[in-house]
Amino acid sequence: MNLIELEKVEEALRSDKITFAEAGEKIYGSTTKPWQTEHWKKKRNELIKDSCEQCGSTKPQMVLQHMWHPSSYRTHVRIAYESFLEDEKLNNSLPDVKDEEVQIYLDQFTDTKESCPSCGVRSISKRKTMKPTYRCAKCYHEFDEPKMVPYHPKLGVAPSFNDLKRGMANRRLQDYIWDTYGDKIRKKAILQGIEEHKRYISLEDTKTFCKRCAFLWDRKRKKVCDVCKDTLIPIQMHACYKCQKDGHPGVL
Repeated sequence: MNLIELEKVEEALRSDKITFAEAGEKIYGSTTKPWQTEHWKKKRNELIKDSCEQCGSTKPQMVLQHMWHPSSYRTHVRIAYESFLEDEKLNNSLPDVKDEEVQIYLDQFTDTKESCPSCGVRSISKRKTMKPTYRCAKCYHEFDEPKMVPYHPKLGVAPSFNDLKRGMANRRLQDYIWDTYGDKIRKKAILQGIEEHKRYISLEDTKTFCKRCAFLWDRKRKKVCDVCKDTLIPIQMHACYKCQKDGHPGVL
């Protein structure tokens, strides 16, 4: 989709002329890739340079390298959900969970299993000759008598009463958020996706790279040193260790 088409979808979604599902299908369901559009090709011809902005090479063919990419729809949904969740926590208390509900769940743990008395995990080993008899594989605590904890064959070790009560309250709140704000969360996520897609197709976050530098950046997550233009370094770094050690002015 080009910029004009994206803005039309955005306007229709904001005014509720289409649903978030319909907007999502237009944005994420299109089979036409951004770089296949005439807008993209024209913009590329305007921005592409004759030399690589990473290593200075003039060997053709140059490509436009994106230095930023849009987040996934899943990420937008998570961020939107968390914003509604935080607002709800500020305005209201957690849903009430009665002690009786917690106890009913805990009553399922009728078996018992040996566990570490220090950290509570069941990964303990019994030694035949060494003392103390038991050793924990997680915290390495040594002991003679394991702690017996409530256990369920499918549910595992029983959580503590307070942890379980807090977890049940959080799950109840999550269900409430999705039941109450689910459509708004998805609409907000789609709108954020449109904003980022508009930025992406504008090509404002691009540089001219040679094919080698583009391959290193995308596949190896490496680039040439910004100072000496020779040594390969992780893309998060500015200069190689030699340039840093030599105190090159470009490092400062």
